[in-house]
Amino acid sequence: GSTDKMGKKVDSNPVKPEDFLATIGYGMGIPLDQTIYSPSRRPFTFANEGKPVESLFG
Repeated sequence: GSTDKMGKKVDSNPVKPEDFLATIGYGMGIPLDQTIYSPSRRPFTFANEGKPVESLFG
């Protein structure tokens, strides 16, 4: 992506926190759509519907 001249505002291709997590999970081979259960049995997905930045992996 890119930012403004001061680096304060995203101009293109923003990456949200859930996309960042999805990118890490994708790189580790974790199925992003799989429901995971915490030790207290709370269901969640690894990246909360985030989309991995696949272009980082060539």
